[in-house]
Amino acid sequence: MSRLRIAITAALLGATPFTAPARPISEKDVQSGKVALDPNQGYILISGAERQFGTFLRVPDAETWTQYHADRDKAWAKAQRRYTSAMKEWEVQSEFAKSKQMPVPERPVAPTMGNLGIEAAELRDQESFGPMNAFAKDEQGVSYLSAVKPGTYVWYGPVMLAPNGTAMGSCYCLGSVRFEVKPGVVTDLGNSLTSMPHWDEQQDVARAKLAEINARRVADGKPPLPAFAKVETHYGLPPSLSSWPSAQATLQASPKMNNYFGLTVTRVAPIPGVLAYHRDVIVDGRTGQEIPSPTLVTLVKMKK
Repeated sequence: MSRLRIAITAALLGATPFTAPARPISEKDVQSGKVALDPNQGYILISGAERQFGTFLRVPDAETWTQYHADRDKAWAKAQRRYTSAMKEWEVQSEFAKSKQMPVPERPVAPTMGNLGIEAAELRDQESFGPMNAFAKDEQGVSYLSAVKPGTYVWYGPVMLAPNGTAMGSCYCLGSVRFEVKPGVVTDLGNSLTSMPHWDEQQDVARAKLAEINARRVADGKPPLPAFAKVETHYGLPPSLSSWPSAQATLQASPKMNNYFGLTVTRVAPIPGVLAYHRDVIVDGRTGQEIPSPTLVTLVKMKK
């Protein structure tokens, strides 16, 4: 993302345009000894030529699901009590309204598991990074290092979360990748978030259009226009982290996700050996097997 786009986004969101990434780490703190490797923590390192931002969703584990179900049951019991009380009051008001030939008040809405208002299990360990709070910035580019709960993380997309809970950006809800983060290890994503194919269905059309234009140019004796630029993928820790154990992130195809924030929806383009599609069905690029996806229940705003 260009500096101009970051500045515009920040201006739109106000003076404090985004939530600070969870436990971001600066190179200064590592070099001073203020921050040391925690063998119980996982770490995600992201690098690139410019500042970036984005959000990962941690796949809920047994502990997260247990807490979610406990919170859900508690909220359900509370909602039932409130509904019972509201119904009793409504019945009294309704009888009074009928006796006075007045309009009957609206009946209370019965609670459902879908309107309890508790946070989804998939959002309980979400992690965001950038565009500020960089680990390091030099002539080589910008890097981000965050301490996170070990587990499996899904690349939700270039999504920026505001302090009030709203979000901006696009989510890769219709197809993305996941990777493992182990305790005591820096999981190195390198610049893969920007170098991986980012074209969507629209760009398929753009590539076909470019081929058509170049065919005409060649026929007219003109040189063809250059193809879409490809950014080479690279990995590697900064020298200040040379003593920290690390592992290159292994990307795998991930099932579809709900559009929790009502964002524009798209998907990561096919990645050879990692991610493919059979029309709208996600395919594991390693095995060629289709990946089952959950029924999507949240608002989907398709990207134009």
